[in-house]
Amino acid sequence: MIKFFRKIRQQLLTENKFSKYLVYALGEIILVVIGILIALQINIANESRKTNHIQHDYYRQIIADLDKETQNINERITSLDSCIYSADAYWKYVETPNLKPSQILDELFKVETSFRYLTFNTNTIQTLESTGDIKLMSEEIRNNLIELKRTQDHLSRVAKGNYGVYLDSHEEILQLGFVRLKNKTPVVQELGIENNIPLLIVSFEGGMALKNFTDKLIRDSLLEMLSDIKKTKDLILTAFQED
Repeated sequence: MIKFFRKIRQQLLTENKFSKYLVYALGEIILVVIGILIALQINIANESRKTNHIQHDYYRQIIADLDKETQNINERITSLDSCIYSADAYWKYVETPNLKPSQILDELFKVETSFRYLTFNTNTIQTLESTGDIKLMSEEIRNNLIELKRTQDHLSRVAKGNYGVYLDSHEEILQLGFVRLKNKTPVVQELGIENNIPLLIVSFEGGMALKNFTDKLIRDSLLEMLSDIKKTKDLILTAFQED
């Protein structure tokens, strides 16, 4: 093809048809430009398809993460509700007049003391941020994901700090003989552990009050998070439909 065009140019120059040569040369330039533009459009289209493929892969991963997170949060809320109910039942009971320390202690033994540190699945969001692929998301989806991760990180820090203080107080009540009193170990009297009951109750209540506050804070925050997760998932599903 190149030889064909060169032959035409040489023929026009040989015949001194300079004006026709200029017209021909201009036409050849236009053809080259058109060819370049077509090649660029093809390249852009290929890059767009590649970008869309990567974007859709991320969308699928995020939806899978959000579904797992939803299940994890619902299980955590169920566990928190149980702890909250247990603690609230205790606070209601101790409003009863003229309770003896032994009665209060027996009710303390019924309080659920277990807890779990907060963990969230942020692998996909972290990958998006570290690779810069977060820019592939629409602005609204991107902002929602970043805000969700920020909320999760903040909530995890608060829970870790508060539960750490609670563990310290719980360690103190164990040293005061909580386990022996609960299990009614025979050596309680010999060790004089019964004398620790007033201090044990006060220490337990202090830690439990912080835990109860933290449990409610986390429970309410997780409920809001479920709503945010649903909104983000709906946005992603809409983006799939639009594509």
